[in-house]
Amino acid sequence: MSKAGLLRIAGSIVGLLVSYGASFGILALPFATFSLASRLGLLCALVCSLGANVFFWAKILATAAKKRGWSPRNCQLAGLLVIIPGTILFLARGLNLEIMNVLIQEALWTGILCGKFVYPNSASSGPFEPDAPITLFLK
Repeated sequence: MSKAGLLRIAGSIVGLLVSYGASFGILALPFATFSLASRLGLLCALVCSLGANVFFWAKILATAAKKRGWSPRNCQLAGLLVIIPGTILFLARGLNLEIMNVLIQEALWTGILCGKFVYPNSASSGPFEPDAPITLFLK
């Protein structure tokens, strides 16, 4: 891998760590002490940091998908990897079930974005079309 590729991956990992730190910090705050406008601002900050999580996860997974030749379906299923470190965010507020919805949405959007990075022209085939059957004789 070239030096530029390694720097790009390292930048994605650093961005991922920063966005997870921001998400953890926002979720650790007690929302009851803030006014309505402050809560709205915190919600916007949370959406922004989770959007950065989705983008950087998708970039890292797209690099692995291109190298290993994953199908569009496997790219979408790779988004489930987000749930593993996301459990830290889930447990940050003490088993808060509303956060689970955020994690599921994050996994869904990561898989879709990873598929778009690897296969940019696959919108015509649909997101849940089955993979082509394996044949003995390659074309």
